[in-house]
Amino acid sequence: MKAAVPLYQDLASRLAGLIRAGTFAAGDRLPSVRQASREHQVSITTVMEAYRSLEDQGIIQARPRSGYYVPPPSLDVSKLPMAARHSKKPIIIAQASIFQSVMDLAENGRVVPFAAAAPDDSIIPSAKLASITNAVLRKSRSDALRYTPPMGRRELRLALSRRLLVAGIKAGPDEIITTQGATEALLLALRATTKRGDLVAVETPTYFGILHLIRDLGLRAIEVPVCTRDGMILGALETALKKHRIAACVVQPNFQNPIGSVMDAAAKKRLAKLSEDHGFAIIEDDVYGELSHDGGRPPSIALYGGNVIHCGSISKTLAPGLRVGWMVPGGWLDEVKRLKTIQCPWNATLSELVVASFLDAGGYDRHLRRIRELYSLQCARTRQAVVRFFPPECRVNQPAGGFVLWLEMPADFDSEAFTVSAVAEGISLVPGTLFSPSGGLKNCFRLSCGFAFGPRTLDAIATLGRLVVRNG
Repeated sequence: MKAAVPLYQDLASRLAGLIRAGTFAAGDRLPSVRQASREHQVSITTVMEAYRSLEDQGIIQARPRSGYYVPPPSLDVSKLPMAARHSKKPIIIAQASIFQSVMDLAENGRVVPFAAAAPDDSIIPSAKLASITNAVLRKSRSDALRYTPPMGRRELRLALSRRLLVAGIKAGPDEIITTQGATEALLLALRATTKRGDLVAVETPTYFGILHLIRDLGLRAIEVPVCTRDGMILGALETALKKHRIAACVVQPNFQNPIGSVMDAAAKKRLAKLSEDHGFAIIEDDVYGELSHDGGRPPSIALYGGNVIHCGSISKTLAPGLRVGWMVPGGWLDEVKRLKTIQCPWNATLSELVVASFLDAGGYDRHLRRIRELYSLQCARTRQAVVRFFPPECRVNQPAGGFVLWLEMPADFDSEAFTVSAVAEGISLVPGTLFSPSGGLKNCFRLSCGFAFGPRTLDAIATLGRLVVRNG
């Protein structure tokens, strides 16, 4: 007589079958233990044992204080984008002719917005922010509508001082300057640490806004390639430092845009030491740092020493339209204060008070848990669709955080022509040339997963897949 299968094993087998059949896809959250207990009419203990069995087999994974999820497919390194070819000579960055066209479409509601690296309306806690705004206006009255001094509202700087501890940054409120988004923080950091004609080390690929600031300040760039998983390739930076005097290095160590990479502790420590040995400033763009898909918050480079200016904002986590950012200038505090007073002496008072209240209300971590789950799911589903509809030679990253995908096609692919074809089909995206100081990366492009995934998204990916074949 065949021995009866333990109840938890039977449940685990059924759940594994549902996952294989696609009922639960990569990134999906499984029912809570209590919910699964009701649905399958078994005890909570049985569900917990079944979930542990599936976790031991690698079929599901637990996330602290969040639940159990279907993990992404096993990472096939051969399908990840390769480190970009890069110029080893200083570059004067040129304006890309396609840039304005891409920007004009970024927030166009009539197109599928793969170009806009911004949170979907479902991400923004509009009702909570409206409630806080009303409360701030009732409490502060006209004070909420007055000018705010250059350093920003003290209420916000106090809240940020507490919040930044999770990133390993110990900065008092008088060591923090608030800004109108992270772009102003990056601009102030570059102005404080460089002069016209100086050389700035920059990742390739990197966020195109950084390249525009470098160009408009009359600076030159030296490219440092980025590894898809581990971030900036420090050996290339060390080679550049042997040949050139570098004034500053702009880096996105956590969930880099557009690659999605994360520098580990050893790399951050090594970069911090290089900045001390060679006397350059590290300008840390950390706008995606809170958006880990597994809930862990990677630390700032500043935790490991070095000449670091930390820059951040709530544009990717809370609401971009509030225009609230910040910087911790470190040794450049006095110079940044001076520049801020000249450049943009008054901040968005009401927005700063609203963000300070949101941070102090205690719901920010709960909000982050919700949106991390959404971003993880949207990235996983979009990536699955790309793998399904694009040719097998397409390489695509598997980000551990943030919400952008980077796709690499064969060397003869023209992403600018592809972008024009996509727009004609009602789909926006960003060609790889905009992420390159030297105008390279023509065979790559970026897709944002910041908006809700649905039938419209799936149809758009299928259309792009057909266009790739046509343009290839």
